[in-house]
Amino acid sequence: MSYSIYIAYGSETGNAESLANDLYCRLENLYSPTLVELDDLVPSDLTPNDVLIIITSSFGDGEAPGNATLFYDQLCQTDNNDIKCQFAVFGLGDVSYPRFCGFSIEVDALMRQRGANAIAERVDADTSYQLFFDRWSAALSAYFASDPTALQSLNLQVKSYGETQAYRARIESVQRLDSGNFPVYDIRIDIAGSGMFYQAGDLLYVLPPPNQSTLSRLRDFYGHLSDQQLTALGKKELRQLSKPLFRALAKHTGSRELKALTKMSAAKKLADYLYGRDIADVLQDFCTPEALGVDDLVELLSNALPRAYSIASCGRENPDDIRLCVREVNYSKDGKNYVGSASHFLAQGKTGTAVDVYVRSNPHFHLPTDTNIPVIMIGAGTGIAPYLGFLDSERRGEAHLFFGERHYHSDFLYEEILRDHLDSGRLTALYTAFSRDQDEKIYVQDVLRDNGEKVWQLLKQNGEIYVCGSKANLAKVIDDTLQAMAQIHGGLGETEAKNWLYELVVTKRYHRDLY
Repeated sequence: MSYSIYIAYGSETGNAESLANDLYCRLENLYSPTLVELDDLVPSDLTPNDVLIIITSSFGDGEAPGNATLFYDQLCQTDNNDIKCQFAVFGLGDVSYPRFCGFSIEVDALMRQRGANAIAERVDADTSYQLFFDRWSAALSAYFASDPTALQSLNLQVKSYGETQAYRARIESVQRLDSGNFPVYDIRIDIAGSGMFYQAGDLLYVLPPPNQSTLSRLRDFYGHLSDQQLTALGKKELRQLSKPLFRALAKHTGSRELKALTKMSAAKKLADYLYGRDIADVLQDFCTPEALGVDDLVELLSNALPRAYSIASCGRENPDDIRLCVREVNYSKDGKNYVGSASHFLAQGKTGTAVDVYVRSNPHFHLPTDTNIPVIMIGAGTGIAPYLGFLDSERRGEAHLFFGERHYHSDFLYEEILRDHLDSGRLTALYTAFSRDQDEKIYVQDVLRDNGEKVWQLLKQNGEIYVCGSKANLAKVIDDTLQAMAQIHGGLGETEAKNWLYELVVTKRYHRDLY
């Protein structure tokens, strides 16, 4: 069948326009499509032999992009059954917004209502849209090449999950990775059928169940808690406490000690106090049950916060499950035992255990779109997680990994997998630092410094740097090491080296995922 194909885009930031250009190049030689902005089309002028391929983002709260407003107005004013063409819609959005893909959803509905014939189900793509686009454009090509079934089985719609509506996933497996004193686990989570899609570098948010240890100590503090009160407290954040909460507690209870901790000059003192403590400790140290009732406490506490984890897998290779690398928080302090709300729950999970999760794109920590660009990956401990996803991705450029932990024999996370990547060539080189295996401690920044000449050469080839791990342990030392490297191997002065590092950041060649 002969088609007149129109590829029309609505774009604010250029992403939809870029995809429209990609599709145009794919179809150009065989079908001579027409590439236009949506506002350049009159929908009622299209005929039954015309196929309109719409690729559009949504602007603001699900509104039309600037170059699609006229098209939308015409669509709204057209009578039902007046549009005779065939069409398909690829929508770009961000699931963190309430009206995810709002404009493309409305355009698809209006086209159908006005009489147009949909050749495919609407695509709702998140910020990690490339996998969807690759599958969709391949199916379109097959459809135009006389395969009428090519588009029938496509179901490419990201579901909008979040804190208020997470996806109830299941734990597939939990495996201890180390034999040291700080347990680390490889955790697989089944997301098959969820509609969630991700790419290497993205984040999985876990909504942990109520922390029973803290709830038990709150019960001891108040003497008794009703089931209703326990349920209400279980929905609140009991571990990650903020300065505004301390201010509210101080105002409510009249505690001078609490008020003193909220002063700007006491920031370090407050941070030191909060380290390893929860709301039960605060009440025990500064309050009485008479000064702060349970219902008042519930009002003051914020809702429970989800815990973010770097995804340790690649969505293209593993679309139905997500791998996490989790260090379990479990320690004793002042004669009390504390466990991490999410990490302990995940570490102690069994196959089939339910866990509420949702994915969020982390675009500032994605691989370069040019697969030939070399990458330098720096991580300590569980900071290795996103690089496992990177190494599962199809790339041609060099990949250098700098990894630090405490001991080689007990803490070399994913050693076998990394060795396999070295053998296959996906990982060009692996540099390790095990800080406690010798008298003089050696950290990942030391190994980075020792290989500064190689790193400098990679950066001269437009290489990109990734750093993942503890903000306190890595942020400044890696910055300092890179600046020193620029001075030693690049011949830059101190100020020039600082400007060079700043330029890496603003040109999006220096990526950090620190926690």
